Amino acid sequence: MNKNIKYSQNFLTSEKVLNQIIKQLNLKETDTVYEIGTGKGHLTTKLAKISKQVTSIELDSHLFNLSSEKLKLNTRVTLIHQDILQFQFPNKQRYKIVGSIPYHLSTQIIKKVVFESHASDIYLIVEEGFYKRTLDIHRTLGLLLHTQVSIQQLLKLPAECFHPKPKVNSVLIKLTRHTTDVPDKYWKLYTYFVSKWVNREGSVAKF
Repeated sequence: MNKNIKYSQNFLTSEKVLNQIIKQLNLKETDTVYEIGTGKGHLTTKLAKISKQVTSIELDSHLFNLSSEKLKLNTRVTLIHQDILQFQFPNKQRYKIVGSIPYHLSTQIIKKVVFESHASDIYLIVEEGFYKRTLDIHRTLGLLLHTQVSIQQLLKLPAECFHPKPKVNSVLIKLTRHTTDVPDKYWKLYTYFVSKWVNREGSVAKF
C-alpha cells in the first residue's frame, strides 16, 4: 500500500467489478449521490457518468488531493475533505448513499447513514461477516437497524477483487428505508429497552 495513505483501505480496481456494482445501484440521471470514501476516484467517476450530482467525502489527505486533481474538470462531482462520521447529511434533499467502508468502522458508519441521514437507498460494500451480523436480530445492531431498513445482499466480492488483497471476502449490500417511520417517542422507548435487555456480548438476554 502507498505509504502516503494514512488510513487502512482496500481499493477496487477491476473495471468489470466496478461495472457490476454500478449496474446493481440502478441509478438514474436525476439522482443525487453521496459517496463515502472517494479513494482513488474509480467508482466516483462511474457514479458521475450516470447521476446528476455526486458529493464524495474522503478523510485521507493524500487520496483527497489525488482525486481532486483527477476529478477537477468533472462538474458533476464535489469533493469534501472530512471524516464521514462528522459529516452532516441534508435533511430535506432526496439522495442515495454509496460507499466502500473501512472494516474497522463498519458499525459506526452503518449507524451513521441509517440513523443520521434521510437517504432513500443506501449501498455499502462491507466485510461479509459484518453483513451477516446486521441480519442477526438477536444482537443490538440487528435489532436497531431492522426497525429502520431492510437489508439485502446484491453482490459477493471475493478478496481478489481488492488491492491490497484483504483476508476476508466482501459483499455489496442494499439498505432500503421503510416507508413508515417509527414515532420518536416509541423509538426512544425501543432503544432504551434494547440497551437494558441486551447483554454485554451484544446478544439478547435469555429468560
